[in-house]
Amino acid sequence: MTCVTDKDFANLQAQFALRGYELHRANAPDGRASYWTTRWGLTKPLADLEAVHDFLRQIGGGQ
Repeated sequence: MTCVTDKDFANLQAQFALRGYELHRANAPDGRASYWTTRWGLTKPLADLEAVHDFLRQIGGGQ
C-alpha cells in the first residue's frame, strides 16, 4: 500500500484540474485509499496510486 500526503494529493488534483478533470480520494478506516476521476459527468475509477499516475500521463500530464 502506497500512502500519499495531503499536499502530494492536492498537487495531483491540480495537475488533473489543468487538464479538465477532477481527482477524488476516499480513505477507508483500514488506511486504504480509493481514487476516481470525473469529467463531463462521467466517472473513471482508478485502482490505486499507480493507476492515478498512469492516467495522468495518458491525459498529457506527469512525467
